[in-house]
Amino acid sequence: MKFVKLWKSMLIGAGGVVTGAAILAVVLTLVAPRAVHAAVAVLVQVANTVANPAVTQDTSRAASQIVHLTTQGKANVLPATMTELHQYIPGGTFGPAYVVPSGQNLVITSIEASVITAGPNYLNLYDNTTIGQREIWYLPNVGTTQLQFPSGFVYPAGSSVYVYIGGQGATTQMIVDVHGYLTVE
Repeated sequence: MKFVKLWKSMLIGAGGVVTGAAILAVVLTLVAPRAVHAAVAVLVQVANTVANPAVTQDTSRAASQIVHLTTQGKANVLPATMTELHQYIPGGTFGPAYVVPSGQNLVITSIEASVITAGPNYLNLYDNTTIGQREIWYLPNVGTTQLQFPSGFVYPAGSSVYVYIGGQGATTQMIVDVHGYLTVE
């Protein structure tokens, strides 16, 4: 019996403490909402300085930073020839040969290669010169192959992006689209 009375008194006491805390929280919210808001605002304040910028959006998702380069704007894409890529401009037009803008890096995240002629075809990705080969892919079948690079290939400011299409000599035909985004150096 004493045990039941002890539990009953403990439960009533605990309920009183919880009720008291809830009442105190409501009173503080009503009496000092500005002070509470100010204290919370200080805790979540973000300093956005040039030396330590606050990231507010993934740069690869910003429409102004997305880059689409292609061989389609070129009058002739000859096999066994270095081909500089041109920027695709929405609406179906092509800009001049693309150069990474000053103060930025180009991060290439995917390549689409549309092979038109089957055979021992291959695609090389270069930066600026024939000695700057980044990668080589063998694409023997007709159709489109998409290559993904989650961490990306980085091209620094002033760089151009070139592809070299090889295979069956003059009969190799391929359209190449390169996708990526710009970041600040």
